[in-house]
Amino acid sequence: MTMVAATVIAYDNDMPYFLVQEVDGKEQFMSVKVHRHHEQTSLGVILDSFSKAGVKDFDNWRLGELSTIEHQDGKMAPLYSFHVKEYKALQNELKDDLVFKDGDELSELLKTIQPSTFATFDE
Repeated sequence: MTMVAATVIAYDNDMPYFLVQEVDGKEQFMSVKVHRHHEQTSLGVILDSFSKAGVKDFDNWRLGELSTIEHQDGKMAPLYSFHVKEYKALQNELKDDLVFKDGDELSELLKTIQPSTFATFDE
């Protein structure tokens, strides 16, 4: 089973906010299974999941970086990050388990990112 994860990053007063999923009182990056028998890329699976979670408009989303995280099961998983300018309206569209939290609140989760694997998608 291949897993892929994602977050959305926005800044408010120079403080980064990350979209995370709250599961059993603990934050994690949103993760979904990639089914190899479906004809959809891992990026397509992530966007589909955001759509099912309530996102109605991707026009202002910008693909930021592709990295790797250590998943809960100890395996590595790709992590897509998207950037948006305004996150408060987006927060209102999303299901209750997806929330934006500032980087200070997520220090342990952010340590799961493997920085040597970053690939940026520049404009």
